[in-house]
Amino acid sequence: MSIPWAGGGIAVSLLYRILLFSTLITLMSTALQLYFDFRRGVSGIEERFDEIRVSTVPSMSNSLWVVDHDQLRLLLNGIILLPDIRMAEVREFSATARTPLVLTVGTPQERPDLHAEIPLIRVAEGKSLTLGTLRVEASLDDVYHRLLTTAEVILISQGVKTFLVSGFILFIFHRLLTRHLISIAASLRQHDRRSSPPLLTLDRPQRKRPDELDQLIRSLNDLAGDLYAANCELAGANAALENDIALRRSYEEQLYRQAHFDELTGLANRLLTRDRLEQAILNSRRSQLPSALLFIDLDNFKNVNDTLGHEAGDTLLREAATRLSASIRQGDTLARMGGDEFLIVLPGIAGNVAARGIAERVLESFAPPFRICGQDHYVTASIGIALYPSDGGDGPELLRNADLALYRAKERGRNRYEFFTAEINERVQRRIMLESRLRLAVLQSEFVLHYQPIVEAESRRPAALEALLRWRQPDGTLLAPGHFICVAEEAGLIGEIGAWVVETAIRETAGLFGREASAPRVAVNVSPRQLRDPCFVIRVMAALAAHGLPPGRLELEITEGVLMDEAPEVTDALNTLCGHGVRLSIDDFGTGYSSLSYLQRYPFDMLKIDRCFVSDATDEAAAARLVETIIMMAHGLGLETIAEGVETEEQFRFLQSKGCDLMQGYLMGRPAPLAEIAARFATRFAADAAPPPPKLLEAVAGDGPAFSPAPSAG
Repeated sequence: MSIPWAGGGIAVSLLYRILLFSTLITLMSTALQLYFDFRRGVSGIEERFDEIRVSTVPSMSNSLWVVDHDQLRLLLNGIILLPDIRMAEVREFSATARTPLVLTVGTPQERPDLHAEIPLIRVAEGKSLTLGTLRVEASLDDVYHRLLTTAEVILISQGVKTFLVSGFILFIFHRLLTRHLISIAASLRQHDRRSSPPLLTLDRPQRKRPDELDQLIRSLNDLAGDLYAANCELAGANAALENDIALRRSYEEQLYRQAHFDELTGLANRLLTRDRLEQAILNSRRSQLPSALLFIDLDNFKNVNDTLGHEAGDTLLREAATRLSASIRQGDTLARMGGDEFLIVLPGIAGNVAARGIAERVLESFAPPFRICGQDHYVTASIGIALYPSDGGDGPELLRNADLALYRAKERGRNRYEFFTAEINERVQRRIMLESRLRLAVLQSEFVLHYQPIVEAESRRPAALEALLRWRQPDGTLLAPGHFICVAEEAGLIGEIGAWVVETAIRETAGLFGREASAPRVAVNVSPRQLRDPCFVIRVMAALAAHGLPPGRLELEITEGVLMDEAPEVTDALNTLCGHGVRLSIDDFGTGYSSLSYLQRYPFDMLKIDRCFVSDATDEAAAARLVETIIMMAHGLGLETIAEGVETEEQFRFLQSKGCDLMQGYLMGRPAPLAEIAARFATRFAADAAPPPPKLLEAVAGDGPAFSPAPSAG
């Protein structure tokens, strides 16, 4: 027979629960009984205090009145003989006696468990006189001892009874249930699903009515038969399943390759590279050796891809991947991030010397030409390098810093490599800080407009103003757009800033010069992103209508780079603005990819000659001929010309002699707030004996004395 508690089965678990429940009940009942016994002991002591108050106190009061010491001591001894009483003391109250009487029997307790103080009163002639007090102190030690004895008896008797009852229950439970469950488990362990199973039976008398065990045995026998039949069916389908599994593994391998490798080059893709980079960082932490990340970009890939087509571009990428693979070590990871960008992960390198060696091998591998479509094409590579842990503590930070180093390599001429440095990081931090300050500047209205005069070449009379954006710093200095406009473009703030410039220029010039069509125009530079905004035209026309400025007095200056895009929304915006009467000007003509087709395709009114041509026109014959040609071409197309950057009288007379229509530069005036420009205009009108607009006179009168024309030197 099996041991009932072997293996810690159901019987043992049941025994534990019986013992635990019985113990809890015993403890609770014992605690309840002890509590009531304790209360009875305390009540007994309090009853003794009452008996003393009734039976002994009157006699003690009489004895104290006659000062019978022996009788008092006899009464105190009688009190001490009572159960649980430890001390009795009589203390006399006397105002005449030098030393009041104090009799103590027993040992006073420092902190008595129970005590009572009973006044000793003498009643004479209808008056009560307090002679003293009787203090009685009692201890609960005997009560606690009796409670402890009672608890020991109860716990021992209950424990023996609980153990015997639990053992009997365990034996009965094992006899009726657990031994049969053990037999069933042993039979099931020996069961073989591939052979017909024997019937399972139990070693016990046959019952007239089947109980739960009989039902269990019957169900197990049925289950064994069903399992055997099911196994026979599954054996036939096993071969087909194995074929399906093999096919699925093939699909999984294909999906894994598609998810982790670039389809075009066979290199690791972004997902796999991220995992390899994290592994390299973990290995570097364990080995204390640095790792490196090389970010590679093909310099002239776009020219090949746009000129020869995407198939040629794919051929170039595959050949580049082959050359890069030959440049790295075994164990390094080469990946294509997309487009013409590649990554190399160098785990466990000796330092930046090893990374420099790999970068130089990459540059050398790109020195020979690529043979594409039967022609040789020279494509170089720019490389940015970041090291772990000096340049970043995780994968995303390393990737970002390597990208910044790559951008630095392209800035410094391409076909080179650059390590990430603190200087690069400082430039990035400055840019981030500048972007944050720009966002606040938009919200806090820190921008102001300065205006530079544009004068007629023949009469030198003011004809227009160019609105120039300035950013007021906390110290009062002003920043020109060259310091922040690129960041505003990249941060997506140029639309909001540009809209403010257009609205402010319209409002200020309309308010100062009036709404007459003959008043000076205002020119505003427009960025490419503004023209692509479908709401730009609506904002411009709304500002003109709100301030009553005629559209012909607004001139929008467009750079040639905007026209190179040939986006349909740009064309629609320019045609719509021109249709409403807004003047359009080509800014910095000749410095970009100039094309005469732009002048025919778009409705321009003005052509602005860049300052680089103007500054050389009086010193170099070629520059002079170029300026003359631009002016003649513009006039032939019906366009006015503006020369910017005119700083000397010699330049002014040269341009005047060549027929240039308008001049702009330090010779005519530096950019200044509109009030100063208004003062100069008023002075110029006075010199020409022509009355200025009334609003201009009011503005100048409110701003103090008029300004004289600007000096000729810049």
